[in-house]
Amino acid sequence: MTRTLMAFFIPPAAVARYGCASCTAAPIGVFWLTSLVAIVYWMMGGKLDDWEASRWFIIWLGCMLWVIAAVWSRLVIRGVDDDLGQGRESSLKRRVIPHPDEADPLNVLRDSD
Repeated sequence: MTRTLMAFFIPPAAVARYGCASCTAAPIGVFWLTSLVAIVYWMMGGKLDDWEASRWFIIWLGCMLWVIAAVWSRLVIRGVDDDLGQGRESSLKRRVIPHPDEADPLNVLRDSD
């Protein structure tokens, strides 16, 4: 299964496998699970079955949450790929690494006491 298909059908698993699981897998999982609950609620009829517009709102909400989770997971995977490849847009390439001879700023505060 390619990354894009996995990101569309199972966004939290795609982020856990190809992205930053400790950063974004949980929020993406919440969006995705909420979309599943909304879609299943719509299929079962739910308590809002009396009002026809509410049924369409529920399925629309479920689909939109699924799309948000899928797009978010794909963006996370692409960002991790860019960082690992250290491309032009990589945040790792723009990071400033301190030199070993630089003084620790906290030592200056500790020595002033």
